[in-house]
Amino acid sequence: MRWWWLGIGLFLACMVIQPAHAADVVAPSAILIDASTGQSLREQNADAPVHPGSLNQLMVLLLSLEEAGMGALPLGAPVTVSVTATNGAAAAPLGVSGPPTRRTKQVVAPVLPQRLSLRADKAYILSDLLKVMLLTSSNEAAIAAAESIAGSQPACVELMNARAQRLGMDATRYASIVGDAPANADTTTARDVARVAHALVQHPAILEWSSMTGFPFDQGATLLRNVNQLIGSVPGVDGLQVSSATVGRATGYGIVASAQRGALRLLAVVAGAPSSADRYNAAAELLEWGFARYERLEIVRKDEVLNFPIHVRHGSVPDVIAVAGKTFSLLRRRDEEHDLQLRYQLPTMLTAPLKAHQQIGEIIVEDNGQLIGVVPVLSQATVRSAGILAALP
Repeated sequence: MRWWWLGIGLFLACMVIQPAHAADVVAPSAILIDASTGQSLREQNADAPVHPGSLNQLMVLLLSLEEAGMGALPLGAPVTVSVTATNGAAAAPLGVSGPPTRRTKQVVAPVLPQRLSLRADKAYILSDLLKVMLLTSSNEAAIAAAESIAGSQPACVELMNARAQRLGMDATRYASIVGDAPANADTTTARDVARVAHALVQHPAILEWSSMTGFPFDQGATLLRNVNQLIGSVPGVDGLQVSSATVGRATGYGIVASAQRGALRLLAVVAGAPSSADRYNAAAELLEWGFARYERLEIVRKDEVLNFPIHVRHGSVPDVIAVAGKTFSLLRRRDEEHDLQLRYQLPTMLTAPLKAHQQIGEIIVEDNGQLIGVVPVLSQATVRSAGILAALP
């Protein structure tokens, strides 16, 4: 088999005048990340401890989807709701028992925009409960989902903490399903919330659900609206969840906002904003800042047909069409310069038989002479052996 190289150069340059310093957002803690890589693009006190409130539900959503992906609990499975879930309140968290003492009198509790009034002992579809969590941050739906995937709330809290550790969320401690544990038992940071949100948006169903403006729940018995006010008001926003947490007499407002424009998807996390309007304004400002200064360049697109037909010896067809095996893109600031080189390492001839999607070469992506990516090149279709070779075992 002979191989040949073809190099194609692409010089990209765009000069944009940048402000000397980005003003702080109106929130104690915030971060903006690239949703593809998790890279932090802008942050403000992102490692400061914050009360998660109903942002705890993001981890319940992630666990539910991962359980469904492993076949342990399908998204279409019926979930029978417990009396505890219908109350919308968590059981005593791990390490906390009995009534709160004087020192733990303050309670972190989400302020719910809509209450579902689930019926005890009634079965609901798991995916419907997850949609309700995204659209309304419902405690009842979150507890019902948590009990379904783990058997009990304490068991689910253990799973939440274990998954947080695997995600590198070292500053997060889950003590309840919905962030209503006494005092500071539930704690996280904006950076850690961004980590779980980054993992969550890798599941396509999440953005499909979170972008809905409304949802007819329980076979249309209840019409729920999406409480995320950024959807429809900020271009590209399609999720993810809002939260409110009350500590004593003070309420902090949070949001995880997802938005996509072109090939670039951003995730903004705002925690502890002084008002609901401030959280939306802060998230919108972060997203607009990010889209104004960054872009994602799609260098190679999955299934893109390469204009290099390759001859097949002893094949049922003379040539095989080569396609890119995956998408490769580059995040860059709009004031950066790149000298990209695409080098196609492909054979001049192949021998049948070939399977569809069999790797037959590579695209080498370099930036200023440095390797930044390798994209497999695949055969588009199956090519059978022809003639006498077709009869051989």
